Amino acid sequence: MNRHHFLKTLTGVATLAFTSPMAEADNRILGSAAPDPFPNWPLPDLRKALPNPVSIRSVELLKTQGRMLLVVTAEDGAKGITQCNDRMPNLTSLLKGLVLPHFLGKDARDLPQLVDNAYRLNSNYKYAGMPLWNSIGSVEIATWDLLGQLTRKPVYALLGKPIRNEYEVYISDFYRGGELVGGVVNRLAEKLVATGARGVKIKVGGRMQNTPEDDRRTRQFVPLVRKTLGDAAIIYADGNGSFSTKEGIEAGKFLESYGVAIFEEPCSFEDEDGMRQVNQALTKIMLAGGEQDSSLYRFERLSRTGVYDLYQPDLYYNGGILRTLQVAEIVRQHGKQFAPHTPKADPLIGPFWQVAALATNLYGLQEFVYNPGEKPASWYSPAIQVQNGKMTIPNTPGLGIQYDEGIWKGAERVV
Repeated sequence: MNRHHFLKTLTGVATLAFTSPMAEADNRILGSAAPDPFPNWPLPDLRKALPNPVSIRSVELLKTQGRMLLVVTAEDGAKGITQCNDRMPNLTSLLKGLVLPHFLGKDARDLPQLVDNAYRLNSNYKYAGMPLWNSIGSVEIATWDLLGQLTRKPVYALLGKPIRNEYEVYISDFYRGGELVGGVVNRLAEKLVATGARGVKIKVGGRMQNTPEDDRRTRQFVPLVRKTLGDAAIIYADGNGSFSTKEGIEAGKFLESYGVAIFEEPCSFEDEDGMRQVNQALTKIMLAGGEQDSSLYRFERLSRTGVYDLYQPDLYYNGGILRTLQVAEIVRQHGKQFAPHTPKADPLIGPFWQVAALATNLYGLQEFVYNPGEKPASWYSPAIQVQNGKMTIPNTPGLGIQYDEGIWKGAERVV
């Protein structure tokens, strides 16, 4: 969260009952009418919801069920939990050395300020990028779960008034070669029938490269997907940075000719100019991106200059729930749409539910990974399922995920 904006807003909320000397100093330097580049998601009144302090006794990274779970425990023993993504095993030193000191012993009701501190203090901002924000975001998300458990409310109810209790999904497919194209397409068709979903997302190019073989596969795959699924099916395509600007334009026009609705990251996510040129050259397809980004300034610039039509911050990479809601507001001020990145069908979907309930500019179908024949996990509930092409957002406390107490008995402590 932008520091000046956070502190300026914080001092204006009477229920938080304090005035920051740092904010006063900022106002003296910048003037009381200092411009702020970002809109803000309204800060929650946590002191009204929780009149007594919620001191964070411990933050642990535990391994169980083949996953890493981050557990925030309050002094009274109440817990907030999030599953961590696949990046966390390589980020444990950042988590332990830079992030946790800004949360341990602190009042969880000050969560927005704790996030700001973990970015700004002790020169942590010098590590800015996905690794730092992913570490901060994992703690933020687990702490929201704690606050939701304590209030017996869904996290979204602490952050605003929900505008939806369900959303439509598309089925992701990760095929990029290695099996017959026809078999892949038939599998997609079977998944649509099983879930009732109206759309799919397919991979095009070769992921950060586009060899002649990759190109041949794309040109065989896309027409067969359209022919097999029919004209009514919604198709999204993900380039994962496979194409140069020229190739991205060519690939985009090819996708347009088959009625593909969204083209995600055709060029390297770092190539703003190239991506903008692709977007300007295409007339029938929406360009999407933002999964790799974690700078609010970059999201503002990308949306203001028309790099993408649809913005896809990752809930964890981008620093958590509140920052992701802020991205939704940043891109909305420029008339752009929003669809956070969340490809998993496991507890990682929990924070997405909270954002999806609130964001006014949530667009299109949302991502879902469906593996037919896979038994629902027994170590958490509810089962993550789609019915009639829609996902219901739970109205249960915290992130909406409850864990079997038995999983902690043999858990390995990582941090």
